Amino acid sequence: MKATIKSIAALAMFAFAAPAAFAGGVNVYDDGESKLKLSGKVFVDGTSFKSDQTVAGTTTTLSKTQGFNLGRAYLTAKYYFDKNWMMRVTTDAALENGAGLGKRTNVFVKYAYVEGKLYGKALELRLGISHNPWIDYEQGLWKHRYFTKVTADQFGYDDSADIGVGFKGELLDGMAEYWVTAVNGGGYGNISQSNGLDYKSRLSIFPIEGLTIDLGYNNGFRGKKTFVNNVSTNPLKQSMYQIMVTYGAKDYRVGVNYIANQDKAKNLVDAKTMAAWGWVNVGSGVGLVARYEQEKSNTFTALGAKVTGQPKQVRTRYAAGISYDPVKHVNLTLGYISDKTTARANVTGDSAKTTQFGLWSEFKY
Repeated sequence: MKATIKSIAALAMFAFAAPAAFAGGVNVYDDGESKLKLSGKVFVDGTSFKSDQTVAGTTTTLSKTQGFNLGRAYLTAKYYFDKNWMMRVTTDAALENGAGLGKRTNVFVKYAYVEGKLYGKALELRLGISHNPWIDYEQGLWKHRYFTKVTADQFGYDDSADIGVGFKGELLDGMAEYWVTAVNGGGYGNISQSNGLDYKSRLSIFPIEGLTIDLGYNNGFRGKKTFVNNVSTNPLKQSMYQIMVTYGAKDYRVGVNYIANQDKAKNLVDAKTMAAWGWVNVGSGVGLVARYEQEKSNTFTALGAKVTGQPKQVRTRYAAGISYDPVKHVNLTLGYISDKTTARANVTGDSAKTTQFGLWSEFKY
């Protein structure tokens, strides 16, 4: 009863005493090791955006916008049963486009899972809607998700979360870690069952302090395989591997990525992508951040055959900015993002370009 009263009091503080909550979060401690922790994270940007498209030699400005945008608003509750088992629920608010939406800002579940140590840090279980092995890990190294996503997320090769089961752990006294999952494949935006599972994995090696060598592999149907009335639809798969090497310390990190993505399940694309990125803190809360990515791709037919004779579509994207952290848990970046595609849709001479500049922010508790 006492624990219940504490939990209700904490939730009341979270709902009605926002200044106190945002100052340091809310924690409820009860019987021994059990505790409830509430946290939040918000992305807000104020930017100017322009989109141009060239078709058959004619350039058209498709859109111009300026103003403010809610990128994300996360609310998280973590309950620790003891030192080995915990559960987490995270809601996510974001702007959505689509017919029939009563309100453009919608709230949905991003994470809802239980995690437990089966054999210390060497073997841990995750069950529910959880992170996929790669994106959140790279975001932790990149540290500027509020400014721009990491490559596999930005280019739509992978989803940051999905529903399923996973096992992860540390090996060789922390010199290596692994994470493997079996998930539905549609991502957290579509957790419905289909007729096949996706398997995703990451192996990270830390040979010396500051150096990471990371390998990832995804294989599955991306939630697209169905079986209805004795007919199996879209039985084709995605096969994607990536390698990343990074080096850094507390005040800087640089990294390079290479991704080979054959997606016959969802995007019907055969893409080879490289990225180089980095950030550095130069002092007094000021830093520099930059990211460069280039994708070269051809398309598959609906039957999974390569389309012959078409030029490669080339998408080149770069982002650069000056960051400023005025206080702990508040991060700002004044930046510029360019995203240009040539031979758009594999048509010679057609292109598309977007540019965006302004201020991006992240604040959390």
